[in-house]
Amino acid sequence: MKSNSPTTPAPGRYRQHTGNERHDSGRAEQLRDDADRDPQQDQGGRSKALPGLMLGALGVVFGDIGTSPIYALRQGVVDAGSVDVTTVMGVLSMIVWAVVIVVMGKYVCYVMRADNEGEGGIVALTALVRSGYEKDGQSVPRLLLMAGLFGAAMFYGDSMVTPAVSVLSAVEGLSQISTKFDPFVVPAAATILIGLFLFQRRGTAVVGRAFGPVMLLWFVYLAAIGLYRIVQHPEVLRALSPAWAFALAQHHTSLAFIVLGAVILSLTGAEALYADIGHFGRRAIRLAWLCVVFPSIVVGYFGQAATLLYQPGSSQQPFFLAAPSWALIPTVIIALLATVIASQAVISGAFSMTSQAIELGFLPRLRVVETSKAQRGQVYVPAVNAVLFAAVLFLVLTFRSSDRLTSAYGIAVGLTMLITTVQMVSLSRHIWGWSWLAVAALSVPLIAIDAMLVAANSLKIPQGGWFPVAVGIVLFVLMATWNRGRELAALRASRAQPLDAFLRETLHGDEPPARVPGTAVYPGNMSGMTPSALRCNVRHNRVLHETSIFFANRSESAPRVDDHTRIEVRDLGEGCYEIVSRHGFVERPNLPRLLAMLEGHLGDWRFDPDHTTFFLPRDEVMRGGSHGRMPRWREALFGEMSFHSTSSAEYYGLGGDDVVELGVQVVL
Repeated sequence: MKSNSPTTPAPGRYRQHTGNERHDSGRAEQLRDDADRDPQQDQGGRSKALPGLMLGALGVVFGDIGTSPIYALRQGVVDAGSVDVTTVMGVLSMIVWAVVIVVMGKYVCYVMRADNEGEGGIVALTALVRSGYEKDGQSVPRLLLMAGLFGAAMFYGDSMVTPAVSVLSAVEGLSQISTKFDPFVVPAAATILIGLFLFQRRGTAVVGRAFGPVMLLWFVYLAAIGLYRIVQHPEVLRALSPAWAFALAQHHTSLAFIVLGAVILSLTGAEALYADIGHFGRRAIRLAWLCVVFPSIVVGYFGQAATLLYQPGSSQQPFFLAAPSWALIPTVIIALLATVIASQAVISGAFSMTSQAIELGFLPRLRVVETSKAQRGQVYVPAVNAVLFAAVLFLVLTFRSSDRLTSAYGIAVGLTMLITTVQMVSLSRHIWGWSWLAVAALSVPLIAIDAMLVAANSLKIPQGGWFPVAVGIVLFVLMATWNRGRELAALRASRAQPLDAFLRETLHGDEPPARVPGTAVYPGNMSGMTPSALRCNVRHNRVLHETSIFFANRSESAPRVDDHTRIEVRDLGEGCYEIVSRHGFVERPNLPRLLAMLEGHLGDWRFDPDHTTFFLPRDEVMRGGSHGRMPRWREALFGEMSFHSTSSAEYYGLGGDDVVELGVQVVL
């Protein structure tokens, strides 16, 4: 067979790939076109008009916080144990001002400024803080990194509780239509949730187009019901004054503290405003919040307060009883649709965060399925879907009512909010360069509010709050163990034989390996170091392909990497090349696409999938190798996580017929 070994510049020099050239090479041409596509066009976000972005944001971003009026005020009054004027107006005032300060002030005006090149969320924020320290040549404080991991872990706990409490609270409206529906509330909620999780494999893009209009209808309906009651009893508008909240706190301090555990229910979903800025942009989310969501939910809360004060017996379901009797059935139907959408949004958020955490090295490789060819970020993670489904069904069947489930809700939300504030303190000081006085003036009140919300919800741990906390602790241990294990493995790999020295000894030693036709590709993580699969192949098979390409894949703290700086090429001589490839934490390193981008930069070499073999390591973690840097139980846990992670072939976008896996022992 004719050699495909290219001729290139002098050995040992890096060249930055520009990614602009084109060649006609069949399948490789298509792969290259996919790689060159504008990611913002893929997302479909910034190419759309602002009204379209706002409508999409209503369907994806605001589902959780938009359905909080179904149960937040009700739970506050139930916790207070009274429906007198002082209590109802005080609880209402606390909710309204919590929304203004936390959602409007903290998230809309402050946190949403901290986008990581257009991406948001607790994982993106942690990566942004880490990149700030790295640019200054410092290592991120481990406590700060662990806080970010714990915040991500608590988000999963929130993702389990949200679908259960949202759908169950909406289905409970059937009991207001007729008590005959009481025995069917839990089975109906379970059936809806089963269908929802079974649907996930088809991808959110299938129903995404309908989310926005339905949620717009929900917010209009919510505001209409609120106005209907406010017109009848306009005196409830006096609760706009924070004096009612202060009066409740002053005269009934312990009661007000307990009520804070319910107030946080009105803030669930605030993190979504920040997490989804990559899809819709700050402007669209802020305008949708200011023009539609905020006035609708506030008016809805006031309408419920009027119902509580002037309609006896409404304390159990003030949301449904606020509607006129003839509108009860439509209210139940639209509430059910809205809660399903809210559940879908938080489940999709868990998938997206998992994909980001994998690329940042916080989670092992799991199977991630892209469910849309037109939009990046539309992913489905079967393992996460299965775990969420089991947990949600357990919650519904165990707690059996939204009243009990709300006890399990607030603690996860509060902890995530508190960690976000702590991360923002570091970002404001070390990346934005704020003075300590400015940072303290803004962060101290926010941390105090978050801490009070967490403290109030800690009282509910025995009643159900233990569940998301337990889930969060387990996931935190898993994520921290995986992150630490990868650090130790990278430290060990950094002491391996340099690639230049290995090739020199191999090719010019006493028994050089046979050079066989074709191209061999060896992925790795450490630039300049010998890939473990290369060592095994040369040692056992005594062959080296005429063209050998060694990939050093780097996951950046930025969400995306520009194609013009994605790849650097180093000619090692004699048909061997090292490629340093970079990808963001919302991208995946697709090796065929990267090889297609190399055409024209390795002489006359062309990517031929039929004559290319990928050599991948199958890591086997050796226990007891960390020499005390990790406890034995964590070594065992890291080994199990590594064993059950998805194959490297799937991660790199490779077909099984082109891959050779070599067993490699990894000593921590």
